Amino acid sequence: MKKSLLACTLCIISLGLFAQEKSKKITLFANVQVFDGTSDKLFKADVLVEGNLIRQISKEPLMVVQTDNVSIIDGGGNILMPGMIEGHGHVMFASDLPKLFNQDEFEQGVNAARRANDYLMHGFTTIRDAGGNSFGVKRAIDQDIFSGPRIYPSGAAIGQTSGHGDFRSHVDGHPYYDGVDNGGVVNKWKHTLIADGTDEVRRAVRDQLFRGASQIKIHTGGGVTSFTDPLQAAQYTPEEIKAAVEEATRYGTYVMTHSQMNNSVVASLDAGVKSIEHGLVLEESTVKRMAELGVFYSPQLFLPLQPTAGNPMFQDPIQQAKLKVVAEGTRNAIALAKKYKLTILWGTDCFFGSAPYSAFTQEFAYRDEFFKPVEQLKQITGNNAKVLALSGLKNPYPGAELGVIKEGAFADIIIVKGDPTRDIKLLMDANNIVFIMKDGKNYKNTIVK
Repeated sequence: MKKSLLACTLCIISLGLFAQEKSKKITLFANVQVFDGTSDKLFKADVLVEGNLIRQISKEPLMVVQTDNVSIIDGGGNILMPGMIEGHGHVMFASDLPKLFNQDEFEQGVNAARRANDYLMHGFTTIRDAGGNSFGVKRAIDQDIFSGPRIYPSGAAIGQTSGHGDFRSHVDGHPYYDGVDNGGVVNKWKHTLIADGTDEVRRAVRDQLFRGASQIKIHTGGGVTSFTDPLQAAQYTPEEIKAAVEEATRYGTYVMTHSQMNNSVVASLDAGVKSIEHGLVLEESTVKRMAELGVFYSPQLFLPLQPTAGNPMFQDPIQQAKLKVVAEGTRNAIALAKKYKLTILWGTDCFFGSAPYSAFTQEFAYRDEFFKPVEQLKQITGNNAKVLALSGLKNPYPGAELGVIKEGAFADIIIVKGDPTRDIKLLMDANNIVFIMKDGKNYKNTIVK
């Protein structure tokens, strides 16, 4: 008892010293169970936020005096955890493909702003954007012009002529007329870029770094969405992939690659790529090598495993035939990833229309077949934060950690009604996210007083 009183007294004294700093808001979270982003177990603690950072975590009660600058949040015994991180999002592709072809950048920006706010209101305080010209939307969010998550932008996804990112029609002409800035209607808004040969690849990478990319996204194999490239097609030569990796490395960051099939994953590993996106048709030797290299693995399960008839993204027969191949390899790939203890990321890859975005939280349900709830919680917080930190010199939010409840970390915090360590599907319903804080600012509070 004396120890508790002493701790409380010291806390009051300590808080009294910095509570006078009127410029920094202070928030005390009490009566919560904490999931810290890395541990298997919850623990009861008080969490104190000063400004945009977590100042103190105490298993003894903390005491503050509530003023205009000090708030006390009674968590009601619910779970306090890091804000969730979307590890593979496309915030700019908020419209379906036909609409995207005919929208100007202003309409696209408005739609993207809406999707960004939807993410935040679902408890996602950060997105690693895996392709799309999201730089302007990111800047507007950072300036608090509208609400949304932090964005780690890749900028335009870079690919070869007739590759996964080549969305030209047969009448769009030759991509070389305007160099890497051309390549079709989607490319017009710089959501994807066509670059052939090492010099063009280097230029494309440098251009995205100039625009503000925190990491580089390339396509090294065929995809389900695209129509002109076979799923099994290896894309980019070893020299072209290495050129992209070299340029990203020179700027202190890394390359993530669309690599669905084993051959494209192997080529990506050979070149030094650090994050494999999708990778759902794999051989055991490849997964073992990924583990040895410490490469991040970013699979998506909602898209390949849902029934074809109900798939909101892939209705064309060409796409459905490709999706069938991916679906048949998915369970084996996840089993191998678990066997070799890969660092598995959590992401959805939802794009092209309101239906996929409305259903993106189904990823929780589809992963529930393969992972314990606490494993998913680690993937969507601590694991995803590790790949964000890999952006190094190009990290748009330096100075503190994301994805963890830890002293000195950014104050990106949510409170969940119920216990997602027992039922991960609670996170599918935004109504269960009763409190949302990003960068020390409150965006939602529906906790019953």
